[in-house]
Amino acid sequence: AAKLPCLCSNGALTPGASQLGVSLYLWEATCVAGKFFYGTSKTALINSEDAVIVTQEATATIAGLTPGVKYFVQFRPDPADPSEGARSGIYFGRPTA
Repeated sequence: AAKLPCLCSNGALTPGASQLGVSLYLWEATCVAGKFFYGTSKTALINSEDAVIVTQEATATIAGLTPGVKYFVQFRPDPADPSEGARSGIYFGRPTA
């Protein structure tokens, strides 16, 4: 099956108390399901949080994080999504206490 592209831009992380709010614009309406993968190293994004996608914007709140620690986050479409294999850039932020 052919895979469709999913361009991502305007990623933003908003620090909160032990959490990060994440938002990302998806240029293609074909991308309808995905997750934000995150971790303390950009080469080991081993945790994930389901994205809520509405009108081409993916959002999530990643909670339970350690305040002051730098976290890296990347959006990836779900395996069943037509845009499977696409990746956003890697963004970073630090949750507050």
